[in-house]
Amino acid sequence: MKVIEHSQVAPPPNSLPSPTTLPLTFFDISWFYCQPTVKRIFFYHFPHPTHHFLQTTLPILKHSLSLTLQHFFPFTSNLIIPPNSHNTPPFIRYLDEDSISFTVAESSADFNILVSDSQDAQNWHHLVPNLPPPRTEQDNIRVIPIMSIPVTVLPNSGFSICLSYNHVAAYGKSYFIIS
Repeated sequence: MKVIEHSQVAPPPNSLPSPTTLPLTFFDISWFYCQPTVKRIFFYHFPHPTHHFLQTTLPILKHSLSLTLQHFFPFTSNLIIPPNSHNTPPFIRYLDEDSISFTVAESSADFNILVSDSQDAQNWHHLVPNLPPPRTEQDNIRVIPIMSIPVTVLPNSGFSICLSYNHVAAYGKSYFIIS
């Protein structure tokens, strides 16, 4: 796998108030202690070379994602865990500079094998990212990114879009209703 581009995608400038915070609800808290990352992968036929994808499809995908994020900004946001969460519970926070990690890579894997019913799920692991690592802000506030998106081009056959997101932001049923 060869990484072609790593960038950040954010909602359009000034499209959201900053800062915006969302408290976690009773239903969110139950996911807080589970396996934190949900990973989904989608495959699309695209019988063109990588340079064609980069010139035609990639700009549209990134622009569309940016426009969509202004309506679904929690995916751009971060999960904030205060040092003393007994007094201040964790919450989701959006700031103007927040964005989603967006990576484009090229793979020599066989697209037809990846999308077949008979293939081993182990073949997908190189397409699926981890979330960016948490960081610590001043006053020991933990900041955990909520989503990352890698796109993997399989030249002359297709591409995949993988979504890794924190379970606190969405669970399976709610995520697929909004996607």
